[in-house]
Amino acid sequence: MKALLAIERIAFLIKRDARKLFFRYSSLKRNALPRKDFKFSAYLSIYNDWDLLIPALRSIAGYVDELIVVDGAYEWMVPYLQATGSDPLRSDQRVYAALDACGIPFRTINRTWENEAEKRIAGFSACTHRYVYRIDADEVLFFNDDALDAFLGSGCAVAEMRMPLYAAPGWLVRATGIRSWVRKVPSQICMFDREKISADAHLKYLWLVLPGKSPSTNDQTFSVYERPIAFCAHLSNWRTAETAVNRGAFYVMNWMRHNEVPWVPTLRGVAAGDFEAVFEAIPAAQFRNALSRGKFPLGTITLSGREALTPSSLSKLQEQSFAGLYQVFLDRFAAQNRDASEQPQAFIFGEPTFFDISTAEARRALSADGGVTITTSEALASLTLRVHTLATTMPSYVVEDLPYLATGAEFRFELPSESTSDRGLLRQVVEVVGYFGKSYNGAGFCTFVVNKP
Repeated sequence: MKALLAIERIAFLIKRDARKLFFRYSSLKRNALPRKDFKFSAYLSIYNDWDLLIPALRSIAGYVDELIVVDGAYEWMVPYLQATGSDPLRSDQRVYAALDACGIPFRTINRTWENEAEKRIAGFSACTHRYVYRIDADEVLFFNDDALDAFLGSGCAVAEMRMPLYAAPGWLVRATGIRSWVRKVPSQICMFDREKISADAHLKYLWLVLPGKSPSTNDQTFSVYERPIAFCAHLSNWRTAETAVNRGAFYVMNWMRHNEVPWVPTLRGVAAGDFEAVFEAIPAAQFRNALSRGKFPLGTITLSGREALTPSSLSKLQEQSFAGLYQVFLDRFAAQNRDASEQPQAFIFGEPTFFDISTAEARRALSADGGVTITTSEALASLTLRVHTLATTMPSYVVEDLPYLATGAEFRFELPSESTSDRGLLRQVVEVVGYFGKSYNGAGFCTFVVNKP
C-alpha cells in the first residue's frame, strides 16, 4: 500500500511539472477573473511566533478579507510550557500586537491541540469564504496579480507560490540536483478552493511534521494551477532565539517522546513520554536555555552537498519590507555572547552549543583580545570545536576544526581571523560539543561561563 501511494505521488509530481512546462508561455489573460469579485479567507496556525509576523501579515493585508488565528500549544508540551512560564492556550501579547497592527479582521481559536494537523483542520474549517490562503508567521508574500486572476478563472482547486529559503538579504538557498534544472527554488501550496478541497484533504498538499496520527482521506487529488500566484520570501531561519527556541523545543521533544533522551545516562533507551523524568534531571528553564544556544535559533550556517547559494530575484526595494529583520537577528547573537560572560549558561553534554561571530559586535562581546576562555561547572572528558563559515563566494560553505587547550574544567581557543570577510562573509559560527566520561552518571548537563578579562 505504501509503495502504491509513493508511485501515485511521484506520478502526480511528474504530471504537474510537465504541465507547467507546457503552459509556461501561454496567455495569463485567458479565462481570467478579477480578484475584486471575490472574497478571501486565510488561516494562521501559530504559537509564540512574533519575530517576523508584522511584515508577513502586512504582505497579505490587501488580499485577505478574513483571518482565522489558530492559537495554542500541543497538549504533550503543556508541562514544559507551564514550567517555563508560558500560557499553553494563548500566545505572548506580542503576537496579538502584530495582529492588531496588520489591519486584517481576525478571529481567534484558543485551546491546546493534539498535533499540527488538528490545528490546521480547525483553521481551514472556520474560514467562511470560498478561497482560503494557508499562511505562516515566517512568510512574506509578493503576489502576481495576473496569475492570481488567471487562477480564479482556471477551474483549478489549488494554487502555489515559489518559496525559497532566505539565508540572508539578497541570498537564497537552492537545490543543485537535476530537479533544480526545472525548478530553481521550491514551491509550496498557498491557496485552496473550499468547494473542491475539504479541510482534511488540504493537509495532503502541505509540508507538515505530524507527531501523532494524521487524518486519512479518500478525496480526489486536484490539479495544482500551472503558475505560482506569489513569490514567498521564506524567512524561517531569521527568527531570534527568543521565538526560535519554541520550534527547537517542539522538534527535540517530539523526537525524544518517540526515541530516547541520549544525554541523560539514566534515561538511555527509554522514551520520554510525559517528560516528567526528563525535567527532574534537567530543569525546564535550563533545557530552554540550552536550546536557545543550539542549532534551531542559529539560522542558515550549513549547506548540504546538494545545496548552494543563489542571488534573490527580489529587488532591494522589495526586500526593504523585511531586510531589517536580519540585523535584529544578528544583534541578538551579540547579546547572547554578552550574556555568556555575565551569568552561567546551560550546556548539554553531547549536544552542540554555538557562538555566532558573524559581526564585529558579536566578536567583541565574546572576546577582547581574540582569545576565548570558557569554564564549565564540571570537567569534560573530551571536546569537539569547529568553525562554520558561510560566504557568497565559492566555496560557499566551509567547516574546519578549531584548535583548543583544555585543563580540567577550562578550555581556551582563538577566534578565526576576520580576513574571511574578503570572501563575502555571511555567517561565521563556532560550534562546541562537550562529552562526559564513561563513569559519568549525572543529569547530562552542566553550566558554562565565558571568562572575559
